[in-house]
Amino acid sequence: MAKVSIHIAGQTKEMEVAEGANLLLEAASRSIPIPFKCTTGRCGTCRVRVIEGSSQCSDYTEPELHHLNETDLASGRRLACQTFIHGDVAIEIP
Repeated sequence: MAKVSIHIAGQTKEMEVAEGANLLLEAASRSIPIPFKCTTGRCGTCRVRVIEGSSQCSDYTEPELHHLNETDLASGRRLACQTFIHGDVAIEIP
């Protein structure tokens, strides 16, 4: 199991997920509000920032590379629907 800490609106919520779990689906199943519209990477709405453990996340996908610019990539921005967790991470929801 991997530990995911999610920082949102001055609060920290924690959840344990199975290795390979999808960040957006796991957060939604626990009522952690990551804004989204499509769940497939087409809209780019579910942007988050990985603040710790970026090496524990899946590689960037084509939809992410389409929606995120160089500054986003350099600062650890991801699309939650395209991010799969493989170890302990900390995420910030803008």
